[in-house]
Amino acid sequence: MSKKLSWVLTDTAKRVYVENCTLGATALGMDKDGAWTITKSRLRGGLSDGVDIIEVNNGQLSFTIVPTRGMGLWRGSCGGHAIGWNSPARDLVNPGFINTLEQGGLGWLKGFNECIVRCGLNSNGAPGMDTVLDNNGNPSEVMLTLHGNIANIPAKYVEVEVIPGTPTELVITGVVEESRCFCPQYRMVCRYSTFVGSNKVSIRDEVSNFADCPTEFQMLYHCNFGEPFLEEGAKIVLPAAEVAPRDPRAQEDIDTWDSYRGYEPGYVEQGYYLDVAADAQGRTLSMLKNRASTLGVVIRWDKSQLPSFCQWKHTTGASEGYVTGMEPSINMPNLKSFERQKGRVLTLQPGQTYAIDLAMEIAGDAKAVAAVEAEVAAIMAGRKTTVQQQPVAKWSPCAN
Repeated sequence: MSKKLSWVLTDTAKRVYVENCTLGATALGMDKDGAWTITKSRLRGGLSDGVDIIEVNNGQLSFTIVPTRGMGLWRGSCGGHAIGWNSPARDLVNPGFINTLEQGGLGWLKGFNECIVRCGLNSNGAPGMDTVLDNNGNPSEVMLTLHGNIANIPAKYVEVEVIPGTPTELVITGVVEESRCFCPQYRMVCRYSTFVGSNKVSIRDEVSNFADCPTEFQMLYHCNFGEPFLEEGAKIVLPAAEVAPRDPRAQEDIDTWDSYRGYEPGYVEQGYYLDVAADAQGRTLSMLKNRASTLGVVIRWDKSQLPSFCQWKHTTGASEGYVTGMEPSINMPNLKSFERQKGRVLTLQPGQTYAIDLAMEIAGDAKAVAAVEAEVAAIMAGRKTTVQQQPVAKWSPCAN
């Protein structure tokens, strides 16, 4: 079999919706390069009622995509190691149960439990007020909620593709639109790709402005990991040219910014802003490795597409969400007005599309971890990281 196979699971324009679907290598006569499965189902009951999930297992790496929640990647597994984190939001939450305006704009946190969640598209930083033109062309104050809206918008189109080859490629494509009258109009086309037997999933997002006027655009990838990668003595490894604390709280531990503690119930989060170096092609990466350097999770991206980076530490108690975030982004996750002032809010022209490439892979043993560390060292080429002891004005509002 050499022809690409495809199945449309959701297409609102054509009123197509498939609630349950199971595809597999054996049933399709494609198991020459290993067993794989793709399963689509709808959850029932509780806050998860009505949430669609697509579970992909390539024989080595498995992961769950959630079309109902902006095509986020919920959790996964590779070589018996769990990928993701244990959020206090235990289950997937249908966006219909979320009011992002709750608790001063922090309602987004009610559904926050994904391994990879997109933050955007009109805004993606801290909650707060911003000034925009209303439908009459007059300046109007509006409340921007934490991390924007895209993670709580269901996909309008979902397709599964199986592309025969050596090895076979498994692809999930989704289309999510963030738009309403008198407001910006975005279309995001997400493509997840993995090859049978691999330890990697690749993501390509294409965000388009389908309005007739220019519109602002922000995007951040909140990539979150707990145990077994995160533990006391774990470290983040990346080609950091410069790092600075986000605020006075992060400043307290700036000398140990790249290492992690064990459980600390009541821990108050810390954030660090970084300038990450890249190779000659603009490619860069970040790895969270365990204490023994025998296991790591790696995020790869193109710095020309995502020039900013935030490291989020939340090493609290086990039931409170013991987690760290590696967050490549277009802008720093500050209030949008501050990011606009610093020139980190992009403008998409009518019809313009912005492409972003991101990947997650698992370094499953000491040799693989060492290979990633060698990549980081090659990018740094002997340079040392500049560590700022206090927040800096170019990145943090509290430094102004």
